[in-house]
Amino acid sequence: MDSWSLYRGTGIPLDPADRDRRWPDPPPWRTYTGGPDEPPAPPDEAAARVLGATVTARTPNPDEVAAVNTALHLRRPLLVSGEPGTGKSALAHRIARELGLGAVLRWRITGGTSLAEALYGPAGPGPVRLGPLGTALLPRRLPRVVLVDDLDRGGFDLPDELLAVLHDGEFTIPGLAGHDSALMHTCEPGGTATVRDGLVRCHELPLVVVTTGGERDLSPSFVRHCVRLELPPSTRQGLAELARTRFPDVPAKLLDALLDHADREPAGADRFLDVLHLVQEGALRTSRESDGEGSAALDALWRRAAMEGP
Repeated sequence: MDSWSLYRGTGIPLDPADRDRRWPDPPPWRTYTGGPDEPPAPPDEAAARVLGATVTARTPNPDEVAAVNTALHLRRPLLVSGEPGTGKSALAHRIARELGLGAVLRWRITGGTSLAEALYGPAGPGPVRLGPLGTALLPRRLPRVVLVDDLDRGGFDLPDELLAVLHDGEFTIPGLAGHDSALMHTCEPGGTATVRDGLVRCHELPLVVVTTGGERDLSPSFVRHCVRLELPPSTRQGLAELARTRFPDVPAKLLDALLDHADREPAGADRFLDVLHLVQEGALRTSRESDGEGSAALDALWRRAAMEGP
């Protein structure tokens, strides 16, 4: 197997020895000298919640596979767009699970978000605490995956500020310059790291997955430096695979009926899973008593699981 197709998009974890053997070297202009390396990242405990506890193969999306591998080889951010429910955030966890890169570091963006809070901040009376991006920039043999959720909700300059830090591969914590070493917390429970001379410099640039909901356009300079990926709406096959991963015991006839309903009234993965959960909890039996048999009961259940309100 060649080194290009490191990420396969199946969701099945890659053998660590095979991953290490095929891990691509960075371009010379994106090579960094941070060290000594921190210990391996903790496991991604959120993966079971986001992707499902059962690890089963999914049908790869060729565009997704090509974009992720391009971002890995070039060490560039992956800019992911698509309709709600297409799995933009889940992609970050799937990459981390497949490649064994540990817990995903999540940076949620709001209108008042600043770059500084993603790098470091106070931790009460004790040491400085590194934020998700600051933690990801600690030197490691393998990169961390950083999920930047809804970057288009932030200020206009935030994308270019993020790009500048990724270009440098480092940042300085004011007040710590000149100190031989300082112990600080990371953004993960119980995590600590030693920073020398106030400088955090990466060894491997983190893989940054940036999602956008299309609320506003990002700066052309930022977009130009990203690998772009638009996820398509959920397909019947994709929803069926998702259902079998999360609810392996759902009867085939009932699943087909739900998929037929999704064909008539397209829904994101979140809503489809909500309906399946209600079915598993017995809501369909109750709905049949009040709304009638067959499609009428499913229609009523589908409406109750709607997220867009009354």
